[in-house]
Amino acid sequence: MKITVQVVLHADDDTQTVVREAFTLNRETLTPDTVGLQLQEAKDLLAAVQDTLVEYQVTTELAAQVDCPDCGIPRRHKDSRLIVVRTVFGVLRLDSPRWWSCPCALRLAVRTFSPLAAVLRERMTPELSYLQARFAGLVSYGLSADLLNEILPLGRALHATTVRRQVQVTAQRLEDETRRGAANFHHRLPR
Repeated sequence: MKITVQVVLHADDDTQTVVREAFTLNRETLTPDTVGLQLQEAKDLLAAVQDTLVEYQVTTELAAQVDCPDCGIPRRHKDSRLIVVRTVFGVLRLDSPRWWSCPCALRLAVRTFSPLAAVLRERMTPELSYLQARFAGLVSYGLSADLLNEILPLGRALHATTVRRQVQVTAQRLEDETRRGAANFHHRLPR
């Protein structure tokens, strides 16, 4: 038996539908080893669906931003760089183009920019950041890293120092937000 999993991608305005074959699996007779999906097959299926989805999202986002919002002229391509984004379901290596700023916007100090790098500043999804901070709050950094490596298809080994660093970044961000909120609150109090 041959099983094929397809991903159907619909544009927001329903004008375009893309069907892509994401994963193919061959099964023989039913045995305890072949019933359902095996762990590695499930991880491979998830990675294939993720790659297809991310490719479509990136292509759609870049196509929407290629024209200058002020004058409508397509921006010129300078070069491309690879950016790495860590997710719960693996590491994404994305080709991030850099474009020249439009001549109508020469008053800006920035001559080139990368729209993809601007959207994905953190280089880590909030979901992965949350899981790292959550488990690190319950057990040691090393045990948190081991647990996340065991249950998630992260695509690379997660180390205790990475978890510790991410927890510190999350704590600093929360503390900064609290300070800003408290400062805004004090300005509203009557004297």
